Amino acid sequence: MATTPTKRKRLRKLRELPARFIGRTPWLRRRYARRILRTIDKFQDKGRPLPENLSRLERQLRRVPKPKRQRIVEQMMEMGSEEDIITNRALRRAAGRQERQKGQRGGGARPGTLPGQPRQRPRN
Repeated sequence: MATTPTKRKRLRKLRELPARFIGRTPWLRRRYARRILRTIDKFQDKGRPLPENLSRLERQLRRVPKPKRQRIVEQMMEMGSEEDIITNRALRRAAGRQERQKGQRGGGARPGTLPGQPRQRPRN
């Protein structure tokens, strides 16, 4: 059964409704941010691997001092609840590009090159 584009759009809005509600309600946003941070800490204490979405968030929060993390997560949720940002394709694509690693070692190394070796240039 194929769904029409309007039906898909309506279903997507229904799926996003709880997230928008939490993002717009300050006390729910604070509670959810605390819960997310506690979950990340518990997973790390027990040595379990984080789910993909939480590992991405944890990588971003590594650079932030511990006392400010909850406020940062709250701001992210608040921004996510705004309609303009959710639908802005360019911002989503830029965030996806930013997440990609350059190579296995990371740190700006291109795949296939060893550190300290100059790149070979094509001969003319």
